Amino acid sequence: MDNGRAGSSAGTRLRGIFTALVTPMDEDGRLDLQSLERLVHDQIEQGVDGFYAGGSTGEAFLLSGEERKQVLETVVRCARGRAAVIAHIGCIGTAESIRLAEHAERLEVDAVSAVVPFYYKLSEQDILAHYEAIMDAVSTPMIIYHYPGATGVRLPLDFYERISRHPRCIGVKFTSHALFDMQQIRARCGRSFLIFNGHDEVYASGATAGADGAIGSTFNMMPGPFIRMHRLIAGGAAAWPQLQALQAEANEVIAHMMRYAVIPYEKYMLYMQGILKSPAVRRPLRDFTAREREELEVFYRNNPTLRR
Repeated sequence: MDNGRAGSSAGTRLRGIFTALVTPMDEDGRLDLQSLERLVHDQIEQGVDGFYAGGSTGEAFLLSGEERKQVLETVVRCARGRAAVIAHIGCIGTAESIRLAEHAERLEVDAVSAVVPFYYKLSEQDILAHYEAIMDAVSTPMIIYHYPGATGVRLPLDFYERISRHPRCIGVKFTSHALFDMQQIRARCGRSFLIFNGHDEVYASGATAGADGAIGSTFNMMPGPFIRMHRLIAGGAAAWPQLQALQAEANEVIAHMMRYAVIPYEKYMLYMQGILKSPAVRRPLRDFTAREREELEVFYRNNPTLRR
């Protein structure tokens, strides 16, 4: 099955390596938009294809609606004409999701994306109606955000086949290790339905399961290995040993990161790289202790991937 959809013309632009951006903050917890600008420019110079703004890596659910708008406006202004932008507008509530989607549409982003509404026990039909309400409110293409590990919501494959028939639903950000399900979404929804790998540590495997690219959190601090992997895959090269080596290079950092908290870790490494003015996060996330900072600094000094 291969359905025609409104976003098909954007298919080429919305493929490749997309960084799920962090949201820089100062020591008082306010947005640091200058550091965000620096991060976007640095990422473009390194060769990423686009950005996923306002997602879970960006601490979206700890920001106000106005702050989420400021972040997106900054990313769009800096990336305009140089990289694609997917705006995550997902909220638990449908009305607020629509308000953020309308703002994103006015900014002419390439696509919007929304996590499954979580916390409340909703039926599959309730979730479908939520997405349809957003898609019917704007003309911007929609990318569903599948992240059962965080939301606790695991939708059946039939749901994706059903929602893919909506003309504005063009793909899914698939953040799960269940790569068989990813392959089955590809089989059921067709080649024009975009699939973005979401767990960075399995990108090489996700690509073989049908992913068109990746939206990744760790790309903030080390986009290089993933950009090189994508180019190898896109080139059709029989380069599995090279892909394995690049994935292992990235996974050395990811394995170390998993001993700590993900978002504070990425921000601290970006601080060490001179991109962020401060590694601050918003509570209830916490900054690292002096001992943890020392541990991270030792790892950073000894890791060429992070030091670039």
